Amino acid sequence: MSDSNSAHEKEPVTKPIEKPAPLGGARIFLFCLSLLVMVLITAWPHFLGSTPDTMDHNAAMVLMMGMSCGFVYGIGFTPKLRIWRWLFSGWSAIGLMLIGVLMRLI
Repeated sequence: MSDSNSAHEKEPVTKPIEKPAPLGGARIFLFCLSLLVMVLITAWPHFLGSTPDTMDHNAAMVLMMGMSCGFVYGIGFTPKLRIWRWLFSGWSAIGLMLIGVLMRLI
């Protein structure tokens, strides 16, 4: 009897629930896309403007926010709070990076 009680006590109270990522295998893709944006901004800053007067700071801000969200999602971190989980999701990373590029091109 004591053997069954000791085995029962060793089990965790709550078992972690594994949920699949909403975008499937897109974590690697988003991480690589974030690396590409980082290299683009670092190596070719003229993408955002050739002079300080023509620099599009709003597009840079949105693009870097998307890049940051892509890094967080890409490394596999999932926040517990729903608002942070939504903000650092793959969909928001793709959306922000796409909006940032569109803001610069249009």
